[in-house]
Amino acid sequence: MANSDISFFFNPKSIAVIGASETEGKVGNTVLNNIINSGYNGKVYPINPKAHEICNLRCYKSVLDVPEDIDIAIFVIPGKFVNKTAEECGKKGIKGLIIISAGFKEIGGEGHEREDELIRIGKKYNIRILGPNCLGFIGLNYNGSFAAETPKKGGIAMISQSGAMLTAMMDLSMNESYGFSCNISLGNKADLGAVDFIDYLANDQNTKVILCYLESIKDGDRFLEVLPKATRKKPIIMLKSGISEAGARAASSHTGALAGADIAYDLAFEKCGVIRAKTIEDLFDYGEAFLYQPIPKTNSFAIITNAGGPGIIATDAFEREGLKFSSFSEPILHSLRENLPLEAAIFNPIDIVGDATPNRYEFTIKTVFGLNSGQNFNDITTEGALIILTPQAQTKPTEVAKLIHNISSKYLETKPIVCSFIGGKNIFEGREYLKQNHIPCYHFPDRAAHSLKTLTKRSNYLTTTPLNQLEIPSFKVNKKRVKEIFSNVRKDDRMVLLSYETSEVFDCYGIKSPKSRLAQTPQQAMKLQSEIGKSVMKIVSPHIIHKTDVGGILLNIETEQDAFEAYIQIVNNAKKFGPQNAKIYGVEVQEMIDFKSQEKINEIIIGMSQDPGFGPILMFGTGGIYANFMKDVSFALAYKYTREDAKLQIENTKIFSLLQGVRGEPASDIVAIIDVMLRLSQLVNDFPEIVELDINPLLAFVRGYSAVDIKITIRR
Repeated sequence: MANSDISFFFNPKSIAVIGASETEGKVGNTVLNNIINSGYNGKVYPINPKAHEICNLRCYKSVLDVPEDIDIAIFVIPGKFVNKTAEECGKKGIKGLIIISAGFKEIGGEGHEREDELIRIGKKYNIRILGPNCLGFIGLNYNGSFAAETPKKGGIAMISQSGAMLTAMMDLSMNESYGFSCNISLGNKADLGAVDFIDYLANDQNTKVILCYLESIKDGDRFLEVLPKATRKKPIIMLKSGISEAGARAASSHTGALAGADIAYDLAFEKCGVIRAKTIEDLFDYGEAFLYQPIPKTNSFAIITNAGGPGIIATDAFEREGLKFSSFSEPILHSLRENLPLEAAIFNPIDIVGDATPNRYEFTIKTVFGLNSGQNFNDITTEGALIILTPQAQTKPTEVAKLIHNISSKYLETKPIVCSFIGGKNIFEGREYLKQNHIPCYHFPDRAAHSLKTLTKRSNYLTTTPLNQLEIPSFKVNKKRVKEIFSNVRKDDRMVLLSYETSEVFDCYGIKSPKSRLAQTPQQAMKLQSEIGKSVMKIVSPHIIHKTDVGGILLNIETEQDAFEAYIQIVNNAKKFGPQNAKIYGVEVQEMIDFKSQEKINEIIIGMSQDPGFGPILMFGTGGIYANFMKDVSFALAYKYTREDAKLQIENTKIFSLLQGVRGEPASDIVAIIDVMLRLSQLVNDFPEIVELDINPLLAFVRGYSAVDIKITIRR
């Protein structure tokens, strides 16, 4: 079992650099010098069989020649030599390897085999591996990478699947106020991935915010287990690239066709409290906001501007982001009216007009937060502010910046402030002053609103019930019989269940569908008809898809004698008009639903598709023949699926309005539909071998429902 403790990567007592070099410009030289120049105070052992001393340090031919213990080894040797050396590291008892060397699965062919062998070596000796094919690892205590510079120290942990992205971000940060507690390049993720490091960093006192750039998540189960706990402790922001619809286009069912390839990441991030960045700009905007600004108690903000146009743009941005304007009490409005120019707009957003001086900014900010002397406002609702400045002759941006920082640091420790200083040369100094003093300042108001929304989103998340405390409904079901059905399907060399099999599976899980059973003789058909009642009878054959074309369906079977005769007729038709050598299992006897007796019917589609990383994804939406045309669907992970999840999923569709009843018609039985969603989630969680499942349509009635057409596909 792999060692779950990875603290030695962050605080190693000793480091071996395998492939260390005296030659300037070589990676082995850069890595060794980075470790030395970053102030590392542990022991460093250069490993190179051709040298006696490198950078004034004694050099060893092999890690096995080093007399002392070694915590981690950094590899900068050709890929073909890595595994043999990793074996030596295992024998030496080294805890962790940082493999910068390339030549593994990224090159395909023998590289795949080499990486598989490396993984086996790691497991054999209980060594944790970062990489291969990575930039390295930079912590507060050392720079174990071949990056050009050691980044500034600070509270952001940066984890990146791309080494080039990491170096670019570190270089960008040199001109910013923030720094890093660590920079981790994942490379090929042969062993350690983002989740492993997040698990550690969630409890790291030096890390305040975790940023990730990822192209894939291979351990979805562990992600769902670790991330919900980690996000309760600190903000985690992820930029996920590599979005593709190819998987959706290839899917055979309605569910697969309607679920985009990227939807699982959105759902998993939302479920776990991860904030998703859409761009690199977002990633660092959010990181900076979380690093320096408090989380607002409620969604209630003020906009203060000295220009009408930007104020309107900010208002539009608030509307887009779902940000709410704080309402001002009569005393606040009176104070603003008495002290601001007549042309000023005193209702939120507040326009203090173009000739606004620093004093006017100061008065307005203090007023909306109830900070002016003599104020005694008990109903202050403003929990944060967006302050906009455009450079006018009277503005003095740097003075405004200084007073904003002064007010924020002295009085608003629990209320976020973000700014937008619009312009270039004249506001540059003021903007830089704010950023260096930890107040986010953006070129334009929409970016500022975007960051405020993210702070609000985290505020909402922290008020929700943790996943491990949720009440997950559980129903009494017949799992044993479902296992038998799936086993029989596989024995028959099939993946798709026949309709009578799906009907029985749903019976086992308490989901109502037309009663359907298989008759293998005319006598069995008679018996089943007497039990089921008015029936439709269909040929059962995996080789006959379009049953009507071969005379394989008969309706309105009302007596046992009708059933006897229908069986013979259907089988004869199938043999005569169906494909030669078609395998015939018998005839399905299915209950006929009396639709005329229903006051109202809505057609719904409910389905499930398996995501390779995050497991089953449930779908709900408008069903029937227009399902793929309307694309009125919502999705949710089946993981930790609650009654509230089902309710929200249904409410997030247009058909929800119809289910509630329009123009005086009665409402459909939404409680019963929620019950179906919950039972379905239990089924697909109990049986991960279900690859796809569709109910289209599920007929929603005023009282109850019927799952009319069901398709279930399992893994072979």
